[in-house]
Amino acid sequence: MIRRLRAIERRVAFRGSVLLFLALWSGGQVARLTLAPPVTPTTAYLASIAPLPVLAIPWAACTVLCAAQAFTVTDWHAFALTAGVLVTWAVLYLVGGLRSAIPQGYWACIIQIVMAGLVLRISRWPDPPRER
Repeated sequence: MIRRLRAIERRVAFRGSVLLFLALWSGGQVARLTLAPPVTPTTAYLASIAPLPVLAIPWAACTVLCAAQAFTVTDWHAFALTAGVLVTWAVLYLVGGLRSAIPQGYWACIIQIVMAGLVLRISRWPDPPRER
């Protein structure tokens, strides 16, 4: 198992491994939005904007694009889409917090913005030279 993980890591390098992590995280968001009933204030607010499965579509696009571009040389599309979706969700959380629909919506907004900044920062890092 460890040998297989190391072989994947050598194939995708640093940026690709970050994209695989983002694909996993985005996939978790898709599962959360499609499988969870709107029982919390946050999901109830989001469901008032659009059906939760519809809101999962951008996350699903992130999942597919990040997973696919983890194995390619040109990967900026996946980083840009993920950062854009994060900023969009930050705005949704901020508006929900300002309307008092989401408790501590400002905190969710801050987390989304920090994650978007981290994704953009990592997208500019070059991969380290490969060992031979």
